[in-house]
Amino acid sequence: MSESDKSLLPRNLNQLERDLAGALSRISEIEIPISTLWDPDKCPAELLPYLAWALRVDSWQSDWPEARKRDVIKQSVDINRMRGTRGAVERVLKAIRGDDVKLTEWFEDKQNLAKGTFRVDVKSTNQPVDITELQQLVPSIHQAKNTRSHLVGITVTSQVENPEKHIAMSRQGHQVRSGPWVISSMVSSSSNAMVCLSRVAVVVRSGPLPLILE
Repeated sequence: MSESDKSLLPRNLNQLERDLAGALSRISEIEIPISTLWDPDKCPAELLPYLAWALRVDSWQSDWPEARKRDVIKQSVDINRMRGTRGAVERVLKAIRGDDVKLTEWFEDKQNLAKGTFRVDVKSTNQPVDITELQQLVPSIHQAKNTRSHLVGITVTSQVENPEKHIAMSRQGHQVRSGPWVISSMVSSSSNAMVCLSRVAVVVRSGPLPLILE
């Protein structure tokens, strides 16, 4: 008995419909590893953007390292469960940056914060934070926070540690092109007190890309 005889479809099908019916009749033979595709640790790297979309990841960059992409996806489930809370904001920043994050609400610092506002302090120990990345963090904060609270500022503290015990050499260059930046201090130090060499260059330029918090 031929495949056409086994089909329950009418015999007046055109050739395209017959071809589709023949192809779909063997679709069950294709192995689809569902458990692997939905696992952030096992999902193929080229399919991670689709998994991120399915799990409602709000912030995504194609140039992120693969490890960061997988971690952001893993954190997304808990972030979505906690959306609208302080913990969700801290988790989303931690997932994207991997740095130490501190969120201060108005009632914790009444002298500097108005009622209903909060600020975020990021201690960068992995990679430097530039204005482009800050502009990506702000929408993620708004997606995770509640509607009554308003973000008034982001403070970034960069810390680079040299494990060398006898000598520390530092050569730093900072170029700021835009945004309401305030450089409060730049410090280079060595706890060993043997040798500490530091060369710091700072270039501040105005630009058309302000950091919009609302």
